[in-house]
Amino acid sequence: MNCIDAVEGMAKVLLGKFLDVSTEHRLDASEYIRNVKVVIDAVALFVKNNPEVSETSELIRGVLYDYAKAQWLARLDKIVPDQEAGSKRDIEYQAYCYDYVYAHGNYPR
Repeated sequence: MNCIDAVEGMAKVLLGKFLDVSTEHRLDASEYIRNVKVVIDAVALFVKNNPEVSETSELIRGVLYDYAKAQWLARLDKIVPDQEAGSKRDIEYQAYCYDYVYAHGNYPR
């Protein structure tokens, strides 16, 4: 395992744990997403400040963002029954909200 794989793996474990705690304690999604952003920004900063680990801090940022979003949406999909009409549309809206909160820090108005 090289250094960047170790950094990515540790970050994914942290993100997974944040999701577990967020779900268990029924935290607001915006709080969870802001925590995700903090972890991703910190990992990207670490990689940027340590070029011997990797020279692609933006790549790790994208990988972790996609991972965290996919895990969050998968968890929502488990919580929201598929039997509901419009469930797919709701997941698409939740994906939009995730992106928006990540970028702006709060829900779209």
